[in-house]
Amino acid sequence: MFPFRGKKEEKKEEQKNQDSDDEKSSLAGRYPEACGVCGKAPTDKHWAGQYFHKKCFRKIKKMAKGMI
Repeated sequence: MFPFRGKKEEKKEEQKNQDSDDEKSSLAGRYPEACGVCGKAPTDKHWAGQYFHKKCFRKIKKMAKGMI
């Protein structure tokens, strides 16, 4: 009766799969140090004496653009 109901459920499943992929990618980091933003380890990026996940580093760059 409602054709859109099934599509919403599929999107939720896709989101869950994407979230699990993000978690897997963050677990395969290069450095065993904790992230400067979220505090989880291991991390992928080393910059200015701190370690970050790629995702967290992008957030920091966007916040810094807003300050200028």
